[in-house]
Amino acid sequence: MPSVSFVSLGCAKNLVDTEVMIAKLGAAGYELEADSEQADTVVINTCAFIDPAKAESTDVIMEHAARKHPGQQLVVAGCLAQRYGEQLQSLVPEIDGVIGTGAYASIVDLLDDIEAGRRPVNLAFEAEPEHDFLPRLITTPKSTAYLKIAEGCDHPCTFCIIPQLRGKFRSRSMESILAEAHALAANGTKELILIAQDSSMWGRDRGMRRGGLAQLLERLNDEVDGLEWIRLLYLYPATVDSELIEAMARLPKVCKYMDMPLQHAHPDVLRAMLRPSNGERYLEIIEDFRNRVPGVTMRSTFIVGFPGETDEHVAYLEEWIARAGLDRVGFFEYSPEEGTPGAQLPDPVPVKEKRKRLIRLRDAQRRASEIARERRVGTVVRVLVEEERRLRKNDPARQQLGDATRAWFGRSQGEAPGVDGGLYFTGDAVIGDFVDVRIDGQAAFDFVGTLCALVTHE
Repeated sequence: MPSVSFVSLGCAKNLVDTEVMIAKLGAAGYELEADSEQADTVVINTCAFIDPAKAESTDVIMEHAARKHPGQQLVVAGCLAQRYGEQLQSLVPEIDGVIGTGAYASIVDLLDDIEAGRRPVNLAFEAEPEHDFLPRLITTPKSTAYLKIAEGCDHPCTFCIIPQLRGKFRSRSMESILAEAHALAANGTKELILIAQDSSMWGRDRGMRRGGLAQLLERLNDEVDGLEWIRLLYLYPATVDSELIEAMARLPKVCKYMDMPLQHAHPDVLRAMLRPSNGERYLEIIEDFRNRVPGVTMRSTFIVGFPGETDEHVAYLEEWIARAGLDRVGFFEYSPEEGTPGAQLPDPVPVKEKRKRLIRLRDAQRRASEIARERRVGTVVRVLVEEERRLRKNDPARQQLGDATRAWFGRSQGEAPGVDGGLYFTGDAVIGDFVDVRIDGQAAFDFVGTLCALVTHE
């Protein structure tokens, strides 16, 4: 039986693609091999969103090319493959096949072509059959799974290469998504994380001008047994509608969690980025979520040092951060990407200045986050138990948990996996279960708490 090993880099959307490829190869008779040196085929699913991601993908490719043994096949998939195609094989002759972001469902055919002595390159944006996402081999903890509800992007953001890498925005059908959700829940998924480049745009290309995502959430909430949480990632400010906010407030399984990358707040910078609206409108959207979804946790991301950004723009964003009071924000230095309009803009910000601004804005958000996090101390939250962790001597959580050497780690509705930290607590728990935890304090990035069963009332 031939064996295959996977390396998956980049975002959750890439991870879903990897899981689909693993399952399709498994159904075709391939055996999954953890050790890439022992595998007959190595598939590297790459990222190429920004320069550091391209560098990481290139390093991983070169590392595997250098230790490729006779008879082994090396395949490059994903965004770097989509972006550079046949150039990859010219630069790295050890690469036997290249498959892009729109063709990964044809991975079995690609390996058959390699076996036949060809060096295939498939970069087509194929119309995705509704069954493309099934079967899937879930590589995340069993209780959590990502579900990709759409592919591609239609937004013209001048800093972004994604539309070139993943094609035009295309929603999956309601029936396809529900079928996959049922399959995942039957396999033990309790937290379903919906992802797309612009999740709140789902359904608009299928004739649902407003409320499409709200309708999808309602059916997932009502019809899929076994799910406890439905989490939304990557909303877009221009496509968030009132129906979506109302659904988040009303549907019990939908996490009270808003993740909406805004990228900046000053109108001049947003205009240069070809992003919608302005900081004042963004504050109105945030306030709408707060008023209608009590207890909502809010996260965003911002780009620092976009061409033409001035100190005045940074000061505006700094003040905006204090006014918004978001729970968490990720900051990224602007990276000029070849092939994007932003790379041709005048007045680039020097690297040292970008880093100074990054520190300044992170400090502003740290203060805002501390205020937001302090509001959660003393509350009781439902926590999905993910693992038991050993605590180091200098770990802040250990000090707050009575010098415990081990503790349970989990997440509430307010924490998405991989980006938001979580909660530490001690006591009796089982991985994959939900427990109630009282938040007693903060430990840098995470919270510490007490199992409610252990809480003593004075």
